[in-house]
Amino acid sequence: MPPIARPSALLAMALFALIGGQAVRAADQAVTLPYTQPDKDGNNWMVHYYGYLQQQGNMPVYSSTGVLTINGSSTSGRMQRTAKLDGKTGELVIENLPVGQTTVTRRFWFNKEDGYVRMIDVIRNTAGRDQQLQIVLNANANYGVQNGATVPDPKKKGQNYAFVAQTSANNRAMVEVFNGPGAKTPMNIEYQAGNSNVQGTISVNVPANKEIALMHVHAVTNSAADGQEFLKKLKDQKVLKDVPQATRKALINWNAGGMSFGDYEVLRGDANFDVVETRGGDQFRGTLKDPTYKITTFYGPVELPAAKVVGVVSVGAVRPRQLLFTTDGDVFGGTLEKDKLSLELSDGQSMDIPLAQVARAGYRRRADETDDGAAANADKPFVLMRTGERIAIKPPADALTVHTRFGPMKLRPEQLTAVVFQNEEHAVHEVRMADGTRLAAIVEAATLEVKLAASDQVIRFPQSSAARIQFRPDVTDVDESAPQLKLSNDETLVGTLVGKVQLDTGFSMLALDAAGLKGLARVKDSPADVQVTLWDDTNFRGQLQEPVVTCVTKGGLEVKIPIALVEEYTQPLPKPSAAIVAKVTALVAELNADDWQARQKAQEKLVQMGSMVAGVLRELKAGQPEEAQSRIDQVLTAVEKKGK
Repeated sequence: MPPIARPSALLAMALFALIGGQAVRAADQAVTLPYTQPDKDGNNWMVHYYGYLQQQGNMPVYSSTGVLTINGSSTSGRMQRTAKLDGKTGELVIENLPVGQTTVTRRFWFNKEDGYVRMIDVIRNTAGRDQQLQIVLNANANYGVQNGATVPDPKKKGQNYAFVAQTSANNRAMVEVFNGPGAKTPMNIEYQAGNSNVQGTISVNVPANKEIALMHVHAVTNSAADGQEFLKKLKDQKVLKDVPQATRKALINWNAGGMSFGDYEVLRGDANFDVVETRGGDQFRGTLKDPTYKITTFYGPVELPAAKVVGVVSVGAVRPRQLLFTTDGDVFGGTLEKDKLSLELSDGQSMDIPLAQVARAGYRRRADETDDGAAANADKPFVLMRTGERIAIKPPADALTVHTRFGPMKLRPEQLTAVVFQNEEHAVHEVRMADGTRLAAIVEAATLEVKLAASDQVIRFPQSSAARIQFRPDVTDVDESAPQLKLSNDETLVGTLVGKVQLDTGFSMLALDAAGLKGLARVKDSPADVQVTLWDDTNFRGQLQEPVVTCVTKGGLEVKIPIALVEEYTQPLPKPSAAIVAKVTALVAELNADDWQARQKAQEKLVQMGSMVAGVLRELKAGQPEEAQSRIDQVLTAVEKKGK
């Protein structure tokens, strides 16, 4: 006869399931449209038949918001009768809306406590080919806008991320958040004074049968000043709460990486409890009691205080290993010394949960925890392993040898931003350089050696086990004035062509100074021919006598490129002929003349010469007196405006 469980054991199991907070997963629920939810001010948010938001009630602020248009087509093309409530996230979901040659799934999350609605649009390209999508989001004030303004991004200079407008609805304000702070692919926010409408726009290329996601937030506050305060308090941690991992990874206008590391989603508790999720999907809430975590990694033992750990993930089915995620953004992988997690339930009783049954565990957000913890360390060097570990390292001292299509290269660490070993675009590695250059390459070393950031401990690991080495933040935006050489397999060199180019036009052999080339491109229907544009916009075709061009990158790397690999070379600031350079030099000298009229006349002549003088002026500026430098800046501004 099997032993009878003691009452205390039965009670403990019941408490584990009930008091401990086992999450009961509700089934998805079908609902009819329009769907309404009360806001915090006594009005109702309403999801319209056509899939956008309206407000109803006593002087509603919005007449509509979240109105989506893609390549001129909108969600208004088909009336929707039903939607569903996601049993796991609580979102209202309208699935597979046909919009042109895309389908859109709209996800609505109503936060009554803080007074906003989060919308996520998952857009799938159904055209069977790559598409450039022109996406527009519209919001309209119901009683008009008294005054409105875009809000500068606090993390990225020259970029806006939100819009706040005081309306005529009892002076309450509409708040539109189009991007997350510091977004790498932001929506542009367009507003004209006097209008009641604001737009967010973005142009993005979406590959065939792939999808992207855009997240936006809509709120009402009592005043424009309260709207600004709302934005300061709006934290990614809350806005991204319960967003499905696949959706979060598809977001392009929000930096959602803080909630996930590679393929792993970090579980966090709510304001009052830590949380443990079992492999069966059940969740138990309480207080994790282990004071430290001792883990054996492939480079030795590591001990972390619990205050440094935000979450634990178990990976593997046969012999599970653990990943510890820290407040600094590091991920330590290995085997925990203790094979259980201790959880204290809300009534003070404790339970030990075997690690073999744990899928994830996460701590509640701590009082001293900031959003900038992991972000502050994201700019520091690290190694990302294919198995999920993210290891902070000290900057390497030795050059890295790589083999490219153009021969071997020794690259200094200060020249690099990253080396990507696990690359979806190339079958080989990708070298990313601080000047914006991108090269396909193979790293020579089979075993890599680095030092841990926290100590001088040397760790060694096979190159094949690494997904990426990050030396510093990647360059995402290359200066518009920077010359670029684009190659046939998506490689890009940011630098200038140098030397002489011998070009056979068919009736004459021309010796061209590469510094004076404004553009050079291979002719697609005639691979042996190139199209050349000179500094003065002279444009003609010909064949290169030597089928190789030499490029010197901004970082000082000299590379000889077969013309067969060249797609296009662009130089926004080509160097004019020697005669023009001499004329510009003489006029610059006049910018410092004793006679004011002579200075003014020289400045006007330089402006009349147009953008072709910009490169020469930039070279000459540093050696000029203060007034001449000021006038050169004025000339550059004028010719840039004239060029546009």
